[in-house]
Amino acid sequence: MLYKIARLKNHFVICYHNQYTMELSREFRENHIPFIVIDPREDLPEIAEKYKYPYYIISQPHTQTALLKTHFSSAKGMITLSPNIADNIALIATVRLFEKEIGRKKPYFIMTNSDSQDDTERLKKLGANSVVSPSKLVAQRLSAMSVRPDMENLLEQFLYKQDSPIDIEEISVPDYSWVRFKRLKETNLRNITNADVVGIKDVNNKFIPMPKGDTLIGTGTKLLVIGTGESIRLTKRVIKSRHKPEELKYV
Repeated sequence: MLYKIARLKNHFVICYHNQYTMELSREFRENHIPFIVIDPREDLPEIAEKYKYPYYIISQPHTQTALLKTHFSSAKGMITLSPNIADNIALIATVRLFEKEIGRKKPYFIMTNSDSQDDTERLKKLGANSVVSPSKLVAQRLSAMSVRPDMENLLEQFLYKQDSPIDIEEISVPDYSWVRFKRLKETNLRNITNADVVGIKDVNNKFIPMPKGDTLIGTGTKLLVIGTGESIRLTKRVIKSRHKPEELKYV
């Protein structure tokens, strides 16, 4: 198994087996995202077989041995899902230190979980890119279901299903992009890609829902785009290009 793991690239290392790991691994398998599960428990081989983990390592996740065995130098990031915040803190510190040791240019993506707002803020300050609060997510979804049950059914049908023709994604605007410092209507993204910009987040994380055409796309802007998988991929290419598309040069 170590030989197969050594051939992985841009994979995720998921730390600790629990209910979240089981659900996450299922989503990763369906979306063909490579991953490794690491946990010190001795019954991990039986668990891996039961829940179809393609790769697993029996070890404490924060050790140097674990980083080597999971081929972490070529990984995309780490997802640590321990109910103990101390474990998550230790792993964030381990990843950021390892990152500096190997001189990695692009930082690892780190996702973790927490049960309180204070813990969420602390984990982000320590270096986590994303902190998920299960209790908050459940509350938000229950609220959406109670207020707009029709909208919840629509989301279930089109956004949460694996084979859905519709997708939604946040796209960062790089500093070199031709769309930077342009009004949304000037980009003609809808006409070029057939995808819709349904939200804009500025560098200060201020979110503008359903932005108007005169909304300015500034430095550090992120666009929330909805459309088919193909239209979103095209939107990414257009946004990340240095040059204005040929079809717009005479518009």
